[in-house]
Amino acid sequence: MQITDRHIDDFKSDRKDITPPLPMVLRLVPILFYCSIAVTVILSSIFFIQFRLAIQKRDSHKAQAGSLNAQTQESRNQRAALEAQIKKATDIQSWVESSRPLQPLVVAITRSMSPKSSIMDLVLSRSPEDPSQIRLAIKIGTDSTMQLDLTMERIAALEYRAFSPTRELGRGELDYKATLVRNLQKPPEEKKAP
Repeated sequence: MQITDRHIDDFKSDRKDITPPLPMVLRLVPILFYCSIAVTVILSSIFFIQFRLAIQKRDSHKAQAGSLNAQTQESRNQRAALEAQIKKATDIQSWVESSRPLQPLVVAITRSMSPKSSIMDLVLSRSPEDPSQIRLAIKIGTDSTMQLDLTMERIAALEYRAFSPTRELGRGELDYKATLVRNLQKPPEEKKAP
């Protein structure tokens, strides 16, 4: 086949380097692009590592805070229990201190018992309204009232007077109830003649 003779315009010039080459600074752009991608990957992985470490630290701090809260609550419970024991001990101490005046009375009653008699029940109570009055309820195992008279003599020796006494004797038991009031007025001393 034969090419017909045609005139073809060639727009290409024969000159070399028709466009000037890129400056050196612009040649660094692709290098910087790939370096920035590498730095981004490295920084992203560092971020994710630090993020996971931060989550682990947060979880450990939450666990520590939970254990500290549990210890605090346990300490509060122990303190409340200790305060309750202190209150009980204080109540017992105040009861013992308030019963101290009754101790000589109880000792006098128990020492007045003869070998043939026994105390079956003894109740001493005071009302908060009038603590100077003592309510006495005693049940003595005896057949005679002489034991009660002996006990009342011992009580009178401690300067107590009995008001509204009631006694019941039956089946070898003597029930006695009375209100005891301390006689604080001492009789005037008699003057001896010289």
